[in-house]
Amino acid sequence: MKILIVEDDYISRSLLKKMLTEMGHEVLEAHNGRQGWDLLQKHQCRFTITDWMMPELDGVELCNRVRASSAGGYVYIIMLTARDQKKDLVHVLNSGADDYIPKPFDPGELRARVATGLRVLSLEERHKTLQSTLIESRNKLRIVFDALQELVVAVDPQLRIVSANRAFVSAVHVSLDKVVGQDCLALAEKADSLSPCLPELAPVLKAALAEGRSCNTLIEGRDPSGRSSCYQAACLPIRDEHGQVDQAVVVLKDVTEDHRKTEEIQALNQRLLETASQVEAKNSKLKNALKRLEETQTQMVQSEKMASIGQLAAGVAHEINNPTGFVSSNLKTLGDYQRDVIALLQHYRGILQALHDGRDTMALPPDITDRIKAAAALEKEIDLDYLMQDMGELIEDCREGTERIKKIVLDLKDFAHPGEDTIQTTDINKGLASTLNVVNNEIKYKATVHQEFGDIALVRGYPQQLNQVFMNVLVNAAQAIEKKGEIHIRTRNVDDQVEITIRDTGCGIAEENLSRIFDPFFTTKEVGKGTGLGMNIAYNIIQKHRGHIAVQSKVGQGTTFTIRLPADRDQAEAPCADREAAAPDLEKESDRGA
Repeated sequence: MKILIVEDDYISRSLLKKMLTEMGHEVLEAHNGRQGWDLLQKHQCRFTITDWMMPELDGVELCNRVRASSAGGYVYIIMLTARDQKKDLVHVLNSGADDYIPKPFDPGELRARVATGLRVLSLEERHKTLQSTLIESRNKLRIVFDALQELVVAVDPQLRIVSANRAFVSAVHVSLDKVVGQDCLALAEKADSLSPCLPELAPVLKAALAEGRSCNTLIEGRDPSGRSSCYQAACLPIRDEHGQVDQAVVVLKDVTEDHRKTEEIQALNQRLLETASQVEAKNSKLKNALKRLEETQTQMVQSEKMASIGQLAAGVAHEINNPTGFVSSNLKTLGDYQRDVIALLQHYRGILQALHDGRDTMALPPDITDRIKAAAALEKEIDLDYLMQDMGELIEDCREGTERIKKIVLDLKDFAHPGEDTIQTTDINKGLASTLNVVNNEIKYKATVHQEFGDIALVRGYPQQLNQVFMNVLVNAAQAIEKKGEIHIRTRNVDDQVEITIRDTGCGIAEENLSRIFDPFFTTKEVGKGTGLGMNIAYNIIQKHRGHIAVQSKVGQGTTFTIRLPADRDQAEAPCADREAAAPDLEKESDRGA
């Protein structure tokens, strides 16, 4: 500690300095009161030991100056004096000295009194620290207090305001420095939104002050114009050290808007319940309508399928008639050949009979010779060698024709499979081949089909439905070709999918119609020539198989349909090795028959 000694006597000053230095203190010296005052101002000493009687400025005057000055912290002053009258002691203490030591002083007494002064200064430092902390906390609390949107006010038992936050002050239109001490209820009447709630607020405050009850309640009121106000009020009593209620704090939150919104929400909820009931009734009707619609859709899909099959019936009949025709023709020719062979055989039998009759004679009868000649002439006439050779070829043609009939019927059966449409592993290449065979009559007069069937993975799905998709696309492609064109079919694996591309060189689709091509009942065909369901059914079937179908087209250049279907994961590592032969060349016709 830095201690200032103000003493005009050199010996006393030196003795004091020695004792204080031995106690571990830093010592400053002044030989009169004026010099001591200057050192105090310069070094801000907190502890001073001064003599009373000194030239220029005595100790009492120095004490008066120190106490009158507000600079720095508290200075502890011990007065040294040879005066021992009681009135002198009172005069010293009144001048501002904290303690005194009579001269000559005792070293032990000096140490004790210095220690007492240090304790006082320590307490003063702690007090200043606590005070600073308290002020800082109070300022922070005031910041938080004023930042609240709720109205907060503290009142005494007479309902006089002790403290209030900025929100309350703003509501009652009174400045912060004038609100303390005023009657809370009288002041609250100045708040437009708060005044209607005073009849309910007053009992809450009085109950908290009189009975010490905490409460949290909703208070409502209406002003003369009918406008309502609503506050959420929380009231908390504050007790002194004796447990007596000396203040009450009330926190008011304006919930007028929230209350109004709550009422609106309740009204809306009621309407929502009514609407939900109506929606439930409508949903029930919609479910019934949906069920009927699904039944109708199923009937329409079946109708479309039957219409497509009916459209192909004439072509299928024609395909069956062609091989049947040349089988019938070949069989007629074979019958003629057979009669000639029988006639020849009859001659041979006559010769044999004649030889048999003349077996006892060596010379042949003349009629046998004639018959032999006649038989040789007939054999030459009918060209028996050619007949024998051609009969085999005719029979082979008949067999080929019957096989063709069999294949057409089987393909038609595979295409339709009535009553057996179940999910299974299917080969897309086989499905395309059988579909091409079924729609052969629709295509062969319009287009040359180019097939590029890749070694693709199997697909899990409904074969008959997929065949219907291929049929719809292929028939549309043929119908889009006016005179003569081409249809290109390609299959390949793309990542974990099987891609089918069907491209034609037909008239194409206008750009404005591309986005509608899969819409139900949309068609560009003439009335009576299309239902508008074919491509919609194809789209729905592909979607059902978790696949994708897309179309690209340019007017005058043609259209390309791209279909992608997920490959069967169980078969993904083992693509189909054995494929049925691709559909036969649609331009090939038998050299016999039709």
